[in-house]
Amino acid sequence: MKHKRMTISIVLATVMLVSLFAVVSSAASVSGQTMAGTGPAVSGFISATAVPAGYNGYADFFAVDTSGTLWHTPMNGNNTWDSLGGVCTSSPAAVYPPSSSTFSLDVFVRGSSAALYWKHYQNGWSSWQSLGGQLASGTGPAACSWGAGRLDVFVEGTNGALWHKWSTNGGTSWSGWESLGGKLTASPAATSNSTNNILVFARGTDGAVWWKHWNGSVWSTWTSLGGQVTANTGPAVSQFPWLIVQGTDHQLWEKYFEEAGRAWQSLGVAPPEVLSTSSPGAVMFPVMDHTMVCFTSTSGNVWYGIQNSEGIITQWTSAGSPA
Repeated sequence: MKHKRMTISIVLATVMLVSLFAVVSSAASVSGQTMAGTGPAVSGFISATAVPAGYNGYADFFAVDTSGTLWHTPMNGNNTWDSLGGVCTSSPAAVYPPSSSTFSLDVFVRGSSAALYWKHYQNGWSSWQSLGGQLASGTGPAACSWGAGRLDVFVEGTNGALWHKWSTNGGTSWSGWESLGGKLTASPAATSNSTNNILVFARGTDGAVWWKHWNGSVWSTWTSLGGQVTANTGPAVSQFPWLIVQGTDHQLWEKYFEEAGRAWQSLGVAPPEVLSTSSPGAVMFPVMDHTMVCFTSTSGNVWYGIQNSEGIITQWTSAGSPA
């Protein structure tokens, strides 16, 4: 494990708003598999009292097909995928804001213009909206929420630094972009498990996982958590928080972040199909604070499994692929 300090970049990049984002129709995909180099996103488990048809109270998976269309399926939804349109060029990020009195979902992607795009569900899906910025090629956003109305999204900019944008009113208005420095080499991951608390993780130039923390007042400096993450993939993290990465051996590895001195260990039983070169997804499973992990395979399928109390996954289940 390497423990080399990451150089913190303070160079500010000009953030350009690009308004073009084509929305494709909801006709069935002809590809039947995910876009190469993209992984799945998984939302939090739904706790709102009113859950609409098609959203069955479980987590929801999102994936991008080879045409750049975003697709969605609920966990235990019989592997039936619905098109959400768009021209996506990265893995998506999805978040279900906690403490919501009504059901809502938020999804973020890198568009064909390299800007960040956002789509929101509340009594139906919104159209795609550009949030500007310029994401590094081959990278996607990370998103988290610490309460109703609060949305935080993170991207790797074209200068390699981490950039942050947020909303306090469910996306009615957004902040500008702020640079959080660092030198990323893949898509970041983010989580929040309490008010005014954010943890962000990224693959550094040394291949290790680095992280920084917002405590409600200031951001911490970058700190290494070691490990070796395969090139062009980033970490995943649940609210627990449990870290998941694809190692250089192309297997999944985990680390329980809050247990001091815990080493990286194998996630358990080998995945049933070869992992694609993309970041995994993770979300807290609402039973004993376990984590559900998902990934895409080289065949284009989305798979998921749930960690036991030792952090191990003993069984994988297929969610199918966009079709």
